[in-house]
Amino acid sequence: MDKIAVRKFIIKNLKRILFLLSVLITVLLGALIGIILVYQKGFPQIKDLEDIKPKIMTVILDDQGNPVKEFAIEKRAIVRREDIPDILIKALIASEDNQFYSHWGINFKGTMRAIIGQIFHKNYGGGSSITQQLARGLFLTEEKTVSRKFQEMLLAIQIEKKYSKDQILAFYCNKIFLGASVYGVEAASRYYFGKSVRDINLAEAALIPTIMPAPNGKYNVFLQPENCLKKRNSVLNRMLELKFITADQYQQAISFPLPKKPFDISEEELGDYFVEETRKMVEARYGDIRLYEGGLKVYTTLNVEMQKWAEQALKENLRNLDKRRGWRGKLKNLVLSAETTIDLETTLLPSWKRMKIEKGEIVEGIVLSVVTSGAVIKIGDYRGVMAAEEAQWTHKEMKRILQKGDVSLFKILDITGPLDPKAGELAHPLKLSLEQEPEVEGAIIVVDNKTGEVKAMVGGYSFATNKWNHATQALRQTGSTIKPIVYTAAIENGYTPAHIIVDEPTVFDNDWTQEPYEPQNHTGDFMGPLTLRRGFEKSRNIISAKIVESITPPKVVEYARTFGITSDLRPYMSIALGAFEVTLKEMTAAFTVFPNLGIRVNPFLVRKITDQNNYLIEENYPDKKRVVIPETAYIMNYLMQGVVKYGTGFRARDLKAPIGGKTGTTDDYTDAWFIGFSPSVTVGVWVGLDKKEKLGNDETGSRAAAPAFVAFMEKYLTKYPEPQEYKRPSGVIMREIDKYTGKLLGRECLYPFWEAFLRGTEPLEYCTEEDHQKFPNYHQEETNPEDE
Repeated sequence: MDKIAVRKFIIKNLKRILFLLSVLITVLLGALIGIILVYQKGFPQIKDLEDIKPKIMTVILDDQGNPVKEFAIEKRAIVRREDIPDILIKALIASEDNQFYSHWGINFKGTMRAIIGQIFHKNYGGGSSITQQLARGLFLTEEKTVSRKFQEMLLAIQIEKKYSKDQILAFYCNKIFLGASVYGVEAASRYYFGKSVRDINLAEAALIPTIMPAPNGKYNVFLQPENCLKKRNSVLNRMLELKFITADQYQQAISFPLPKKPFDISEEELGDYFVEETRKMVEARYGDIRLYEGGLKVYTTLNVEMQKWAEQALKENLRNLDKRRGWRGKLKNLVLSAETTIDLETTLLPSWKRMKIEKGEIVEGIVLSVVTSGAVIKIGDYRGVMAAEEAQWTHKEMKRILQKGDVSLFKILDITGPLDPKAGELAHPLKLSLEQEPEVEGAIIVVDNKTGEVKAMVGGYSFATNKWNHATQALRQTGSTIKPIVYTAAIENGYTPAHIIVDEPTVFDNDWTQEPYEPQNHTGDFMGPLTLRRGFEKSRNIISAKIVESITPPKVVEYARTFGITSDLRPYMSIALGAFEVTLKEMTAAFTVFPNLGIRVNPFLVRKITDQNNYLIEENYPDKKRVVIPETAYIMNYLMQGVVKYGTGFRARDLKAPIGGKTGTTDDYTDAWFIGFSPSVTVGVWVGLDKKEKLGNDETGSRAAAPAFVAFMEKYLTKYPEPQEYKRPSGVIMREIDKYTGKLLGRECLYPFWEAFLRGTEPLEYCTEEDHQKFPNYHQEETNPEDE
């Protein structure tokens, strides 16, 4: 048919053609309206996008406001547009939507490409604009269908109509999923780069859109670095093409290395017991949904530096104690357990992935060779030497301890040369000692005397292997640490530090249990007449029992309740020796009465909590209560300083502060305690076994617990020096007495001592030679300060 014929046909049938076109247009318009109505029906209305509340992680912060731990189903931190650097915005636009600032919600080229791909079952790329991606992420599923694409387009148009480009970018940057359980660019920057998003550089900015398509799969930067490097450099090249960056910036960025491991603060072990105690408290008050999704900020009392000191002190003490209990052996041997020949030189241990090669670290190693004088150990890419003397604590020969292929723990004592993995067998830069995982457990808690803030808390040797918090959950017999409460009751009921009590075999009529009570001293002997002070310093059990009999067990229970002890206590004579079980946290809180001169502070872990909008929802203040009068507390404080200077707490006597404290040891050495204080802090230490088995002969509170207190306080006092005395209340008078007889000092007395008395209770008589004869050990120097 020629052109003339076609023209004639159209003219002849013009009305019919116009009618058909109008019908077709009407049908298409109707279909389009129908599609819009269908897809809009049931849509979330785009009214207030800012009111959409994503799941935001809760952050635990230390006492300086620094993040310590995060709790979340989705790790997310909301960031404002002004805090998102322009270089990241340019990286996102270059990678995802270079027409973002010119379109009104839909990237038509990309969208049509994606629709055609779905129709013909081909992958022509996604093609969604940033706004479309936001719409999909907020309201739609990830299914790849034409209908979902239409829904995405309609929502994108609505979003663009209501919000500015900058608002859309802020919503988008806070929504995107970026691997692990991380959502949003702020959380991602912390996770991948260890910094806030506002501080990232060009190469790091380009990595964020790089990993977006498959952060846990193809573009997992830690598992698929080759894929990520190639795509990141492609993003940078695209930025260069769009003139977002210069050639010099491009060259510098492509040479920047990828991150090797996550900077995930939740994987740090520091303060795990403290953080878990905080988590449980927040969850109990506000529920798990608000904890894991509500974006709370929990400002705690935790001091990171003190926490490090406490963890180091406790772990070192527990390792030393465990070594005294002997070498357990039973090591895994890679050679003997292998079904085929194994090359130890190329073998890797899982623990090496996060290992730190630093002085003082305890790490796993593989024994490569053993001789009488020592062993060669492989630790990661490095070699180390352990001399035989570094395993002397086992009391065994080297070849009976280790053999080739054994996997054991070693402490890095020193790094004697350059850490060069390429040096091979010729280089042994690590000096090592033999270690073993302790069976013994322990706990330490540090309380600020003025506020009650818990500055540090360690609930066990390893949170990873034992989550039971021995500081707050474990009820253990207190041993002699109960005696300061007993002696406080004595001072307020007629006794003075100079009061004479005879340390002798005694059977007490126990009216409360109807059974006779016959306590023994730790040493198994008796010292005869003692002043109350010396009985306290030497922790003589008979003296304590006689006091309890005199003032009655119910009175001691009453005082314990006043001191804040809520655990189950019975009015039995055995309370004199701490036979009842109390937590370390309660006992440590009770001891704050003495440095505070009569005021007990209630320990707490959280200062305040704010919601995701920084509105205050909880705030805690010091909870103080006067327990005893200042005069009584001062005298007890002074007595407890004597325990440190002259008695069972002697290991702390060289600390540069007025340290007071009390040791505690239970029957058969199952529990060891030391609770001590300076003017500013009270520190409690407990050591024992979960099964309440014997720690070992002579593992007293002085030997098994006090060293941890001393190790912590040495570091604490170096940074926080203390005043050298406590303010003496006006109701206390000082008198120089003979420490043995308790009478005023005479010319013939050998043991001068300035003693504290409640005014009006001081002695009036001077000691004489006749008085000296009443004390069998008066002329003998005491040599055993470790009696319990």
